[in-house]
Amino acid sequence: MTYVDGFVIPTPKAKIAAYKKMATWGKQVWMKHGALQYFECVADDIEGMPGCGGGFKKMAKLKPGETVWYSFIVYRN
Repeated sequence: MTYVDGFVIPTPKAKIAAYKKMATWGKQVWMKHGALQYFECVADDIEGMPGCGGGFKKMAKLKPGETVWYSFIVYRN
């Protein structure tokens, strides 16, 4: 059985490159410590997504000029 740890992270659109750099480093750290898989998903167009997109937007309390990332790590157990 696997275990998934997920995060919803609001990020200024102007800082996406910095976030990607940090996420690349984060992946290396988590994989070194036993993660099986690591995913970073950016909501680049959530206005047209019924249900889920609005939910992430509301959950992250996005401000103008921000986007939301859903990141998750899969572990063995």
